[in-house]
Amino acid sequence: MTRLMRLDRDGPVGILRFLQPGKRNPYSIGFVDALVECLNDADRDDSIRVVIMTGGEHFSSGGDLVGFQTEIVKGARATSEMVDRVHDGGRAAYLFRKPLIAAVCGVAFGAGLSLALSADIVVAAEDARLCEVFARVGGCPDTGSSWLLQQRAGAGVARMLVLTGREIDGRTGKELRVVEECVPAAQVEARALEIAREIAAHPLFGMQTAKRVMRAAAECSYLEALDIERDAQSVLLCAHDFPEAMKAFSEKRKPAFKDR
Repeated sequence: MTRLMRLDRDGPVGILRFLQPGKRNPYSIGFVDALVECLNDADRDDSIRVVIMTGGEHFSSGGDLVGFQTEIVKGARATSEMVDRVHDGGRAAYLFRKPLIAAVCGVAFGAGLSLALSADIVVAAEDARLCEVFARVGGCPDTGSSWLLQQRAGAGVARMLVLTGREIDGRTGKELRVVEECVPAAQVEARALEIAREIAAHPLFGMQTAKRVMRAAAECSYLEALDIERDAQSVLLCAHDFPEAMKAFSEKRKPAFKDR
């Protein structure tokens, strides 16, 4: 736990709270370090099965451009190393092994939007403000948004949002498939919790494997996806939860999963 974020628990759900909504949770180096630390803690805690990221009134305003200046003035090498360190936040979120949900209210700009898109599911407020702001400041997409946005919304929508720097609200984000769910702002965290609890009811090893398979399959051909599914499913079919599910089905009872 740091002054920038805190990992709370609601039963099997971890809630990663960004703690500077008044400053719109800038995506600073300190923010990245805290994010990586909290996600690592959640990954190691077997009692946490799903994690929700939320910034309260504002998810994140994106990169700390003022703070980054101290590295940029040192030249290209220092700048490249700084950007790579900033990318550690997105890497930690995208590679997080458990299901990850972003609950987005207020602004999600630039790197803040990238962080939301790195989650498995995005629940946005109807009046959330989403923006690939990079073009507005003479930059190009970073923190994974060039890839993440195309994966969700397709190449055409992604190019339109990146090149125009257009701000959209949560409703439009849902229409464009940038986010999965859109509800009134007061209901965002509650809806994210509903989804998290639905997910948490399933065996953990199966969820982790399903997430890994879905991510890998999205980056390959259909035939390669079949091979990925075969290898993963062969392990699960021989693990403890699937055989128990089959036995419970034949005995007409509720399965007693060990990963619960």
